[in-house]
Amino acid sequence: MSEVSSNVSVDEVFGTARDLPKNYVWRSHVDETFISALSKGTHVIVHGGSKQGKTSLRKKNLTENDYITITCSRSWGIAEIHEAILKAVGYQTSASESLTSSGKAKINLTIGLGDTELSAETVKQVNKKHLELDLASVNDVLRALDEVGFNKFIVIEEFHYLVEAVQADFSQALKAYHELSKHCFIIVGVWLEDDRLTAHNNDLVGRIISVNADLWQDADIDELFASSEKMLNIRFSQEFKDGVKKYCKGNVFLVQQVCMKACELQGVHRYQESLKNVAHGLDIYEEIKRILQMQTGRYTKFLMEFSVGFAPTELELYKWILFPLITLEEKHFDNGLPAQAMRRMIVEKHPLSKQVSILKLIGALDRVVSLQQEKNIRPIVIEFDKNRSRLKIVDKGFLLWREFQDSSYLLELADLAAELDVVPS
Repeated sequence: MSEVSSNVSVDEVFGTARDLPKNYVWRSHVDETFISALSKGTHVIVHGGSKQGKTSLRKKNLTENDYITITCSRSWGIAEIHEAILKAVGYQTSASESLTSSGKAKINLTIGLGDTELSAETVKQVNKKHLELDLASVNDVLRALDEVGFNKFIVIEEFHYLVEAVQADFSQALKAYHELSKHCFIIVGVWLEDDRLTAHNNDLVGRIISVNADLWQDADIDELFASSEKMLNIRFSQEFKDGVKKYCKGNVFLVQQVCMKACELQGVHRYQESLKNVAHGLDIYEEIKRILQMQTGRYTKFLMEFSVGFAPTELELYKWILFPLITLEEKHFDNGLPAQAMRRMIVEKHPLSKQVSILKLIGALDRVVSLQQEKNIRPIVIEFDKNRSRLKIVDKGFLLWREFQDSSYLLELADLAAELDVVPS
């Protein structure tokens, strides 16, 4: 074992810090697809559930000098996305007296000497041109990027927080970027379907490649165990490994947490000088339960605040959306729960059942991400796939946590106990 390896700590292997975990697992169905997409000059969509490795995928396969990153806000439109990109490149923006064709103010661009890697002469030449542009124009943004010779990938994080109309607008912009330049975007979002952006703009077919970072196969988890054991000179019991795969159900964040806890209970904090057996006789079910209980505050907040909705309404549909999330078996969410199936469940119990139309329900489902953002629920727990009209749980931890809770208590948190005649235990 090398000197570097012998200094490895448990936190570096299983921790959730911003740095790439040392036991990063190369998944051919993910990493190879990602690298291949980058080499083809297409835009890349990296999607999946919360804490399933989307950011680590980028950090593993690109260096910090390969890209710039912006993080979306729910209030942004195309102009704000473009402005954030230009600022990440190194531009400073200020309002211009000139107006765009739509009547909005254009912006002036300047560059400060300490804001970029550009030479002083280049900065001087760019500033002498008094760049002025329309932030809604792809052509204007491309001109600004070309002025500084920008040639990095553009990573857009948390794309799912943009309102759907803006996602659709930017899907149109992506087509223009592909046709008019060699600039490539890496769009990162919390959703499960591969065709989210092509559904907004079918012209993107062939111009983007989707990478699903959500899928963790048993073989991937086995590789995680093997590399971790080698780095720390430990050996997990086979019973522990089987239990982790059984109960964590592909939630790699939980796998990391359980492994770290097993090491801590065994007094393992860093590389062991002699091989040490870990987790023999450990009650994996109880340990996972204890770890998931640490998420109780976040999931309780989700149930209580989501159920209130944006404002009081007669139908109170947002709390009724939680009804199937609390009561249905996990298998019903494997491919998303159809809106029609949700409506049938809700109509059976809702006091104003005749007024619960599918159109009203879909209208509420369309805004579930907006509601979670308004309530500051991060990462989001659920999202609605409008193209397939299905509600999906993108935070796998919620389903796992739910298994250890009393459903009557969860219904009370969602303010559904009275309507359902449920008495909390």
